[in-house]
Amino acid sequence: MRGVVSIRRLGSGGFGNVDLVQDATGRQFARKTFSVNQPLSAELIDNTRRRFIREIRIQGGLNHRNIVPVLESDLTGANPSYLMPLASGSLSDEIERDRTLGGKWRSAVMDIIAGLDELHSLGMFHRDLKPQNVLQFEDPHTQEPFYAISDFGFISIKDSRVSELTRTGMAKGPDFYTAPEIIADLRNASTRSDIYSLGCIIHDLVGTLHYGGVNRLPCQEIRERPPFSDILLGCTRQDPKRRFQTVRSLADALLSVDEDVGAPTSPQEEHIVAKLAGGDNLELSDLNAIIELCQSPDMVARRAIFMKLDEARILHMVAAHPDEAEKIGIAFARWVSSSSFNFDFCDPLANRLEGFFQSPSLDLRVDCLLALLELGTSHNRWYVEHKFFDMCGPALDPVAARRLAIEFRATDEDICEKIMHLERSIRVSRTGLHPALVSVLAAICPV
Repeated sequence: MRGVVSIRRLGSGGFGNVDLVQDATGRQFARKTFSVNQPLSAELIDNTRRRFIREIRIQGGLNHRNIVPVLESDLTGANPSYLMPLASGSLSDEIERDRTLGGKWRSAVMDIIAGLDELHSLGMFHRDLKPQNVLQFEDPHTQEPFYAISDFGFISIKDSRVSELTRTGMAKGPDFYTAPEIIADLRNASTRSDIYSLGCIIHDLVGTLHYGGVNRLPCQEIRERPPFSDILLGCTRQDPKRRFQTVRSLADALLSVDEDVGAPTSPQEEHIVAKLAGGDNLELSDLNAIIELCQSPDMVARRAIFMKLDEARILHMVAAHPDEAEKIGIAFARWVSSSSFNFDFCDPLANRLEGFFQSPSLDLRVDCLLALLELGTSHNRWYVEHKFFDMCGPALDPVAARRLAIEFRATDEDICEKIMHLERSIRVSRTGLHPALVSVLAAICPV
């Protein structure tokens, strides 16, 4: 590990110290070093050291904007350590100063969701998610803050052998963020235990904190006042099976809450909005009503419908009513392409586009890809840009790739700017796209 000198202590935990360090060029980092800061037996110390090294190896293998990276590590000796980027603070610090984060709390939550989505897609669970373990950084290009998940000491890999540390009783005690099912046994961790913890973080940001005159209790369901009552309860149900099953579904639900789109302007719109607010799937008559609203010049009504058209209903619509889904999906994709959104709305909108992408309609699938590219690059949202890049990789259906290549040719200068932005933003190369796209970009966008 590069030669660094310690400047000062930033913090200490039960099994590690974090120091501000600086290298010979003046660059500063945070260094986390294994340290047992509590009485433990020699056997348990050895187990905790092995878990610390495991944390470094797991975290070092992840590459995602919303997961704190390991820059370098030293796994030798009695006190292994690693370097990570220096954060400007933690979410806990920010909440202490301003619970709403200057009105941008949704952006922080969407960053956490993006990081968890990456972990969960790999069959991994954090198990110790709380504001202190969410660090704030500054985007070097926009100077805007973003958040990344850190402290992976309790991370779990699904179906892996439980470490000696857990079996010797090193289970977490109750706190204000831990899911009840993992208090007694960390082996009960799942995506839904991380969702419980995230629900508690959301409660810190939007809850009344003294609902009914009582502070939030550890390991209990959160029952709050609207508009976030259903969201918080859906995150923190005692029975994990009754919680949101994925962080994507939680993000989708957040998009539909507290969006001021004005009062319905017609009985038809009022009926559809009310139906979308319920839990039932849409009937064919409802879909035809949405198609009619999509074709009207009333942009307010269109936005009201689209903001509440969640991913689960989209997937059901695509499977059960593909013809109607095609018409609604094309209108949705073109609405996304031509509109501006709050930064934190982009991720769930991208997931909805991915839902429509499951359609057999070639027109709809291509429109979804174009909408993803426009949404990601115009809003500088890494999650959306990565989604577009991954969906347009070599596995993309050849027919869809050729059709998208034709669309690229039709708007060559605009597409060239977007692809160059994509490469700068998420540090990828256009050569990673489908060969048909690589070929057309070589022709229309000379480097």
